Amino acid sequence: MSDAAVELPSTSWERRKIEAMSRIQRVALDLFDAHGYRNVTIERVAAEAGVSPSSVYRYFGTKEMLVLHDEADPKVLDAIRTAGGAATVEPVDLIAVARMLVPLLIDSLLTEESERRIRQRLQYMAAIPEIKVGQTKQMRDLEDQFRTLFADRTGFGPNDLRVRMAAATAVWGCVAALDHWAGKDFAGPLKDVYTQAIGSIIDQIEVMFR
Repeated sequence: MSDAAVELPSTSWERRKIEAMSRIQRVALDLFDAHGYRNVTIERVAAEAGVSPSSVYRYFGTKEMLVLHDEADPKVLDAIRTAGGAATVEPVDLIAVARMLVPLLIDSLLTEESERRIRQRLQYMAAIPEIKVGQTKQMRDLEDQFRTLFADRTGFGPNDLRVRMAAATAVWGCVAALDHWAGKDFAGPLKDVYTQAIGSIIDQIEVMFR
C-alpha cells in the first residue's frame, strides 16, 4: 500500500471537518483538565474553539464523544478497505498486507500531540462513568464495522465465527494495549506498546485462518 492510504481525505470539506473536530477536541480536553469535566459546558467549549454550539453537537453528538472521538479510527478502516487494492483477497493475503501497514500507520497516526491527547482521553474514560459506558458502545460499534469490512474484503460471511473473532481480537486487543499503557502510568512511548500489541493481534488472527 502507498502512503496515500494514511493521508487525510482529499476534499477540502473533509479536511476542514477533520481539522475542526481535532481543534474542538483539543480545546475541550484542555478545558476539562483545567476546570473539571462536569464543570465545562458544550457552550464553553464552542466559545473557546471559535465555533457555534450547534457545530459541536453536529460533529460529536454528545459531550461524552468530545472525549471518546478517535480521529484514527476512520483512517485505520480506510487503510483496511484499500489495502492491496479493492478486489476480494484471501484472509492470509490481507493479513500479510496488514503486517506491512502497521509500521506506516503507527508512525503516521501516533504523533506527540496525538499521544498526549490519548493520554488525556484515557484518564477521563477511567474516571467518568458515562464516558466508560460510552466507550463500550463505541468499541462494539467499531467491532461491527471491522467485522463487516473484513467480510467484504475476504468474501467470508459477516457472521462467520472466524470473522467475528478476528474483529473482536483486533478491537479489544487494542483496548487492552491502551489499558496496559494507562496501568503503567503511561510509561514509555505508546508507539512501542502498540507495535508489540498489534503484532500479537495479527499473529492471533493469522492462526484463526490457517
